[in-house]
Amino acid sequence: MATVAFASSPSRRLSLEMIDAVVSARLGQTRIPGNEQPACFNRQIAMYLAKHVGGWSTTQVGRFYNGRDHSTVCYGIQRIASLCESDPDVDALISELKKQLGEKSAERTQRAELTKEPPEMPEHTLDRLADIVATRVCAYLEERLRWVILNGA
Repeated sequence: MATVAFASSPSRRLSLEMIDAVVSARLGQTRIPGNEQPACFNRQIAMYLAKHVGGWSTTQVGRFYNGRDHSTVCYGIQRIASLCESDPDVDALISELKKQLGEKSAERTQRAELTKEPPEMPEHTLDRLADIVATRVCAYLEERLRWVILNGA
């Protein structure tokens, strides 16, 4: 069985919505009432990924999927794990979805890095920086004034 490792801390883990969206885009609906196929299989795939890639508890996953019991989630996860071992197509599907989720996670991390606040500077550093800027602005203005006086413009 192919595995993909993800470093996920609780603050950086993939949301259940994102996992569900990736699975739904690939396989079809997952969040419908009842146990009709193929939605049931699709939901079990999403539950498996939520547990193994997203790091969500079975209770949290069950709540997300229309209030299902955690034992229902455990059954779905076990079923998909068993299918991965016996069916290379399911194993390939899981690997592909893990890869897509890894790419989504990387995009999310990049966006977070771009929007991250700059680190706070100590006040004495800010004062020193302000002094440097003020000195350069004054020097520039003095030079411009000399030029205006010398050229009469």
